[in-house]
Amino acid sequence: MTIAVTPSSDAQEDADSRLRRYIGYNMKRAYYEIQMEFSHELKPYDLKVGSFAALAAIVNYPGLKQSSLAQALAIEQANLVQLVDEFEARGLVKRERASGDRRAYALFATSKGRQLYEKADNICARLEADFLAGFSEDETNRLLDMIQQIEQRLKRKRETL
Repeated sequence: MTIAVTPSSDAQEDADSRLRRYIGYNMKRAYYEIQMEFSHELKPYDLKVGSFAALAAIVNYPGLKQSSLAQALAIEQANLVQLVDEFEARGLVKRERASGDRRAYALFATSKGRQLYEKADNICARLEADFLAGFSEDETNRLLDMIQQIEQRLKRKRETL
């Protein structure tokens, strides 16, 4: 018989504090909090962080191919097809055969999709301004630059494997 042991809150805090020395862990924890805020605010619009990102790309790049969207957002093609199906059913997006490639679909936001994007984009801008409050513009730009440098280094490293 196995007895489940729940760690004390002191042990949980100790485990967390030991991990706090790692940048990646801190980024994960910050992203979790950010994602919770975005999810809460986008829920009334039936959007999540990932679906908002997909809608934003479709609105801002009319005619984007599904395969290009999947690659740009690092989403599995099957998951993207399901998301686009949902968008289509909600009247947010329409698919058309891509010119020059009858096998591919180009994505276009409908008026309803563009209106939803505008609402969600305003929410995201407000939330971002809120969680960056207290940072100067230079600090914010430096943080963004460092995060992007980390991402690019890791991509390059993975590509050489």
